[in-house]
Amino acid sequence: MENKEIFEEVKRRIQRSCETKDHAILELSDLGFKKEDVNDGRLIHYQFKLNIDPTSKIEIDFRCYDQSGPFQNLPDMNKFTAHLKEGNEIIETYQDTYED
Repeated sequence: MENKEIFEEVKRRIQRSCETKDHAILELSDLGFKKEDVNDGRLIHYQFKLNIDPTSKIEIDFRCYDQSGPFQNLPDMNKFTAHLKEGNEIIETYQDTYED
């Protein structure tokens, strides 16, 4: 697969996760992505990275966080952000969200 094809497949999988409101179905290991658990105090925070070649990479950031504040109970926000990069330049970005 070429960079653009992989990125399009990633977008389809993110859309499916948002449609079903289930971040756990986002499986990218079959495409060669490495998953990292980010410990930054959010409910859930993952980063998926794929180095296609020395200059090309795809990075996906998934965050789940509580939107509630004092005296309000709001659903959690689940946010995906994907970047296709060539060198230090972002060629394409895709973002999708859902609440649960």
